[in-house]
Amino acid sequence: MKRERKKAPNNITLKGDKTTLKTKKITIKSVSSKTKTFWLFIIILVTFVSYYPALDNEITSWDDEFYLNTNPYLKDLSFETLKTLFNPDTYYMGNYHPLSMISLSIDYAIGGEDADGNINPFMFHFTNILLHILISLSVFWFISLLFKKFNLAVVAALIFAVHTLHVESVAWISERKDVLYSFFFVLSLIAYVKYVDYKKTKFFILSFVLFLFSLFSKGQAVSLAVTLILIDYLRGRKLLSKKVIFEKLPFLILAVIFGMIAIGAQKQSEALVDEQGYDFIQRIAIASFAFMQYIKQLLLPVNLSAIYPYPDIIHQTVPRFYYLMIIPTAFIGFLFFWLIKKKKKELVFAIGIFIVNIFLLLQFIPVGSAIHADRYAYIPSIGYVILLALIFLKYVEKNRLVAYGSVAAYVLILSILTFQRCDIWKNSETLWKDTVKKSPTSVVAQNNLGSWKDRKAAKAMDKMNFDEAKKFRTDAIKDFSKAIKGKPDYKNAYYNRGVSEFELGKLISDTNLIKVSIQDFTKALEQDAQFADAYHNRANAKAELGDLKGAMKDFDLAINFNPDDATFYANRGVAKGKSGDVKGAVADFNKSLKLNPKEAAVYSNLGKAKMLEGKTEEAIKNYDYSIQLEPNQYTAYLNRALAKQKTGDMKSALSDFNKCLEINPKMAAAYYNRALLYLDTGQKENACNDLKQASKLGIAYAKLLMQQYCK
Repeated sequence: MKRERKKAPNNITLKGDKTTLKTKKITIKSVSSKTKTFWLFIIILVTFVSYYPALDNEITSWDDEFYLNTNPYLKDLSFETLKTLFNPDTYYMGNYHPLSMISLSIDYAIGGEDADGNINPFMFHFTNILLHILISLSVFWFISLLFKKFNLAVVAALIFAVHTLHVESVAWISERKDVLYSFFFVLSLIAYVKYVDYKKTKFFILSFVLFLFSLFSKGQAVSLAVTLILIDYLRGRKLLSKKVIFEKLPFLILAVIFGMIAIGAQKQSEALVDEQGYDFIQRIAIASFAFMQYIKQLLLPVNLSAIYPYPDIIHQTVPRFYYLMIIPTAFIGFLFFWLIKKKKKELVFAIGIFIVNIFLLLQFIPVGSAIHADRYAYIPSIGYVILLALIFLKYVEKNRLVAYGSVAAYVLILSILTFQRCDIWKNSETLWKDTVKKSPTSVVAQNNLGSWKDRKAAKAMDKMNFDEAKKFRTDAIKDFSKAIKGKPDYKNAYYNRGVSEFELGKLISDTNLIKVSIQDFTKALEQDAQFADAYHNRANAKAELGDLKGAMKDFDLAINFNPDDATFYANRGVAKGKSGDVKGAVADFNKSLKLNPKEAAVYSNLGKAKMLEGKTEEAIKNYDYSIQLEPNQYTAYLNRALAKQKTGDMKSALSDFNKCLEINPKMAAAYYNRALLYLDTGQKENACNDLKQASKLGIAYAKLLMQQYCK
C-alpha cells in the first residue's frame, strides 16, 4: 500500500534542510462574511464617532455664507437652474462644480430653515460626514480588489477614515465639492480595476461616467486620468501598447477639457492673480516645502491650520529652509524611480498615488494665498495609507502583537485629534482665532477674523447693545489693519476696514472717522476700479457727511458695475430723498423692491417718500408691508404713527409710538413725537414725561417745549 505524503502547512516553506516560518496571508476570499461585516461596521463606527462634533457646527464666514446664504441657486432646483449650472461658462466661487451645487440644494430642500428663517446647517454637515464614510468604505473596497489582501484593506481604510488631515474636507460645508468629487473618484477607480481584471466593457464605461461625475463635482478630479496608469502598471499591463493608450484617451481628453474650465474659473475669481511675483526657482522651493509638509502632516497631523500663508508676500522672498526641502523631495523622486527599476510594484503604486494626485496642487500655478491646504491631501492620502498598511504587513511577520497594537494606537490618536479638530470648525470665531494663532502672518485669517467681529457688532446694534457694538468694531478695525500691514495692496481688508470705520463713526458721531473710511474705500478702488461695493459704501459715507453730489456719482458707478443689487438702489433712493428729488427716490425704491420684494426697510423708506408727495394713505400701506415683513422694525412704527397722526387717527398713532418705544426704548424721536401727540390731545403730564426723556436723549427742542409747557 502506497503511503500518502503529508503536505506542509500553509505557513511553512521547506528549503533543503532549512525550515522558514512565514505569516499566512489573509486574502479576501479566505475571510468570512461575518468578519467582513464586523470590520466594515468598525470603520463606519470609528468614522462617525471621530467626526460627530461636526454635526453641531455652524455656518462659517469662510465661503459657507456664499454657498448657502447668498447662493442664488440654492433654493431653486428647476430645470432652468440645472441648465444654467451645467453650462461650462457658469462659475461660482471660482469653480465649475454643478453636482456639488445641486447636492447643497438637495440638503437645503431636506434641512430647510429654523424658526428665525436661518438656514439649518445640520443636513449639510450630516451629508459631508456620510460621504466621508462612504468614501472610506470605497477605499476599503478599492484596496481589496487591487491587492486581494483583507488586512491591508482594513488597516488602510481605518487610517484613511479617521485621519485628521481630512477634517477640513469634511467639517467645512463649502468643501462639499471635495468629498463629492472624491466619492465618484474612488468609485471610478474601482470600476476601472474591475474592467482590467474582468475585461468587461461595461466596467470601462462605468469608470468613465463616474469620472465625469467627479469632474462635475470638482476640477481637481483631472488627476484620475494619470492615476489609472498606475493601476495598469500594478497589474503588469504593457503601458505603451495601443490598447492601453487608446483606453486612456477618453479620460485624458476629459481631463484637458475640465482642466481648462477649472483654470478659466480660477482666473475669473482672481484666484490665479495672487502671489505671482515668485520666480521659477522660488516656486520649486515653495513646492518642495509644501510636498514635505504634506508628508509630515500625514504622519502626525498636529498644529493644523485652515491657512498656511506664503512666508513674505510683501518682498516675496523665500526662507533658506524652503530651499533645503528640495533635497528630501528630490530623494523621494529618486527613490520612486529606483523602486520602479527594482520592480517593487506595490510600493511604486502607493507612492505614485500620492505624487500623481498632489503634484498639480504644489502651487507651480499659484492659486490663492496659501502654500498648501489640508483639503488638497484628501485623495493623495490614499497612497499614504496604502504605503503605511504595506509596511504594517511586513512588520506583522516579525511581531504580530506589536504591529496590531501600533495600528490600534495610531488610529486612536488620529481619532482623538480629529474629534478635537472638528471643534475648531465649530463657528467663525473658533476657526479664525485658531488660524490666527497657528498662522499669525495669514492676512486672510486676520481679515476674516475682523469680518466676524464686524458681524458681531452688527448683531449687537440690532439688539441696541451699543457698547458691545463699539468694542467689536474697534477690534475689527485693528484686525483689518494687521491684514493691510501684511499685504499693503489687500483691497478686501481696506474695504472691510472702511465699513467698520464708517459704522463706528456713525455710532459715536465721529465725522473724522467717517472721512477716514472714505480714504479706505478709495484705497480699495485703487486696487480694483470696478469694485461696486466700495463705490456703494463710499457713497453712503459721503451722504452721511452731506456730500450728496459726490454720493450720487458713487451710487451711479456702483449700479453701473452691479445693476442687480437691490441695496444700491435703496440707498441711492435715500440720498435722492435728502436732496429733494422725491420722484427719483420713489423710482429707486420701486426698483429695489422689484429686485428684492422682501426688504422691510425699503417699504418704510418708500412710505416716507410717499408722505413727502402728500400720498398719506399709500404711505401707510407701505409701512404696513414693512411691519408685516419685519415686525420689530421700530422706524416703520414711528413713521406710520406720524402718518396716522396726520390723518387724525390719534389712537392708532399712539399705539404705534408705544410699539416703537417698546422695541427701542432709547429712540429719542419717538418720545418727542409722542409728546407732541399728548400735547395735541391735552395729556400734559404724559407729554412732559416724554419731553424729559427726549431731552435726555439729545433733542434740543424738547427742552424748549418743557420750558413752555412743563413749568
